[in-house]
Amino acid sequence: MRKTEKLRITYYVLRFTFLWRATILKILFLGLRFPYPPHRGDKIRGYNFIKHLATKHSLFAVFFSESDDEIDAVKYIKPYCDLVKLVPLHKNIARLNSLFHSFSTKPLQIWYWYSQEMQKAIADLVDQYDFDIIHVQFFRMARYVMKFTQCPKVLDLGDAMSLNLHRRATLDKSMSWPLVKLEELRVRKYETEILKHFAVGTMVSAFDRDYLLALDNSLNLEIVPMGVDLEYFQPSNVQYRPQLLFTGTMNYFPNYDAVWYFYHKIFPYIKQTRPDVTFYVVGNYPPPKLKRLESNRDIVVTGHVPETRPYFAQSAVFVSPLRGGSGIQVKNLEAMAMGVPVVTTSVGAAGIEAKVGHDLIVADEPKEFADKVIQLLDDQELRREIGQNGRRLVEEKYNWPDVVRRLDKIYEQISA
Repeated sequence: MRKTEKLRITYYVLRFTFLWRATILKILFLGLRFPYPPHRGDKIRGYNFIKHLATKHSLFAVFFSESDDEIDAVKYIKPYCDLVKLVPLHKNIARLNSLFHSFSTKPLQIWYWYSQEMQKAIADLVDQYDFDIIHVQFFRMARYVMKFTQCPKVLDLGDAMSLNLHRRATLDKSMSWPLVKLEELRVRKYETEILKHFAVGTMVSAFDRDYLLALDNSLNLEIVPMGVDLEYFQPSNVQYRPQLLFTGTMNYFPNYDAVWYFYHKIFPYIKQTRPDVTFYVVGNYPPPKLKRLESNRDIVVTGHVPETRPYFAQSAVFVSPLRGGSGIQVKNLEAMAMGVPVVTTSVGAAGIEAKVGHDLIVADEPKEFADKVIQLLDDQELRREIGQNGRRLVEEKYNWPDVVRRLDKIYEQISA
């Protein structure tokens, strides 16, 4: 049986199961990026929201399309939705649009993702259908529905982008620093203002929520965390190697910074004690500067891989020395779901409701971070214990069905 046919059958079986005990809402779901394949945080979130909401509700989904491959991949989302519409993003026009609005008080991201075609597509759907909820993923899509007042609107901010940019401005001293800092100030103002046009905003963590509430305590914000596909990411009985792992989209500054920082500031301490250890960096779009590190023969920068699970299974420790970014780090949750012990920073652990030293390990100074990694490499029992505890935590708090039930409860409250 073809995968798309299995998806459709599963969708209708699950939906029938819920019909007798649930009110079906007609939801207009607006996403920034097409969520398939779900290989990065925003796509993972969008895909799993749709997949699990569809067991109970009627979804009409609209996304930007950045490539022809996404048009072909609609078949993987269509079984969950009554309608899926893609609006092409013309990147050259988007760049010119941002350049033209360089002196705007609104974030450049808003102008990059602005499209009259998208505005018309959304307006036509709102005119045609009587929606119960409009769900908007990320503030870049929020302006498209500001004028619609006929039904409650939810803005899923995810993380606090102004916090993300603030951390980047602290770390990034390249020629782009002035632009990053200016964008931070614009986003900080825009995030809080745009939320007032929505019944509720959702955030992945209390840390991100509190950051925005400190800017404006009148905001209505709820927590809907990230999740993990616990059937897909499971502990493996494959014998692990003296291998450290980091995963992520590598042209994203916080990921690039984490790898560069780890390799130059932390890894040398580890190599002094464990010269046999290799560092694997797995993820799309690694910059040439990172690829060139492979000449040292103690780091492997893979670029795109079909799936990450084999790398988790073979790794003794997952290292996540993040200094930038915001929100919940899905990479950490995936490692924990695989039973791989995580050593991260306070920034990397922020938002995860974990017991430090029990579910994961936190270290902020290079030597301390290295010592924690070495301890796990040398102590098989500790490695097993932290890995099992991490798996148990994500089972209890970060499984997608429970996460989406939290979102559904918000829908019920604002649509009552």
